[in-house]
Amino acid sequence: MSGQALISNQLYGSFNSELVNYDVHIFYYPWYLSEGYDGRWKHWNHNRLPYWKKGEIDKYSTSSHTPVDDIAADFYPELGPYSSNDPSVIKQHMKWIKQSGAGVAVVTWYPPTMSDDFGDPIDPIFPKLLDAANEEDLKIAFHIEPYKGRKVVTLRENLKYIVDKYGDHPALFKTERHGKLVPVYYIYDSYLIPFKEWSRLLSKNGELSIRGTELDGFFLGLLIELKHRFEIKKAGFDGYYTYFAAEGFTYGSSWKSWRDLSSFARQNSLAFVPSVGPGYIDSQVRPWNGVNTRGRKNGKYYKAAWKTAINSLPKWISVTSFNEWHEGSQIEPAVEKAARGRTYMSYSPKNSTFYLDLTREFVSDFYESKTKL
Repeated sequence: MSGQALISNQLYGSFNSELVNYDVHIFYYPWYLSEGYDGRWKHWNHNRLPYWKKGEIDKYSTSSHTPVDDIAADFYPELGPYSSNDPSVIKQHMKWIKQSGAGVAVVTWYPPTMSDDFGDPIDPIFPKLLDAANEEDLKIAFHIEPYKGRKVVTLRENLKYIVDKYGDHPALFKTERHGKLVPVYYIYDSYLIPFKEWSRLLSKNGELSIRGTELDGFFLGLLIELKHRFEIKKAGFDGYYTYFAAEGFTYGSSWKSWRDLSSFARQNSLAFVPSVGPGYIDSQVRPWNGVNTRGRKNGKYYKAAWKTAINSLPKWISVTSFNEWHEGSQIEPAVEKAARGRTYMSYSPKNSTFYLDLTREFVSDFYESKTKL
């Protein structure tokens, strides 16, 4: 079969600075707005979320941030608090993703007119993202968020919308499933829908089944707990991913679990996609969550995650994240900054593109490991 089905195999031979690896996917967030470009701030001014623990709610501020000097992140972007709508920003992002070696941007998505609690609808940005990705030989996959009212019935409608509007775009990432090229979908917080419900959509004989139709796809569920691997299998998913950059935060994000998760996946004809990240800190949106902070250690944390992921022999590896600035998991270039009583973290003593270049080294290692199988 020609075309995208062979795209990973076409890389095998040598991995140089002009290539990307479609077996490496990176989570991307297009939800930032800037006053200069859009006339208002979104996400950069994110408020501090209230603490959920009774008796300690009042210990932490819930105030919003006030860009440009005070943003809802512990690091400060080299581009400043940008707009995800800005074509020049999108173009630069795609160049940086290509520099990292990752071949697929997994972009957070809500249905048209819908958004997360702190942003604007982002579906209108997708045509620009797809076109810019295509210019850099990158692909785009959809990361379907748990929007209000998400059910298997509405998801079937979402799939029809995505296929009708974006299905023929050359930058839409597809993989082979039962001899047919189909789009790849990451389903965030898939466990919120009972897995018996999922089987109505994803099993061959489900009453709402998309299998074998024009809406068919390759679906990855989010694995949080050990039991999810059995439920994901029964539900009809094609595999699972772990998402979280904080090692040990969940069973799925615990590095020691990955070899067993990969083994179970292979034995059950599922894809295992571990998620690696350079670190984690969300003190500017969850000031009470220090227990889950993971220091970067000048790249050592990231290296340990990648090494464990590669050794687990996964189908793909996902990176959390390109630009989830709120959670400090980004590999997008960051710079040193101090203003208004705040001193931001940075990649110092390394340069601003350190994590892009480090990612490329690991992407190359992953590529080399596959050539030896």
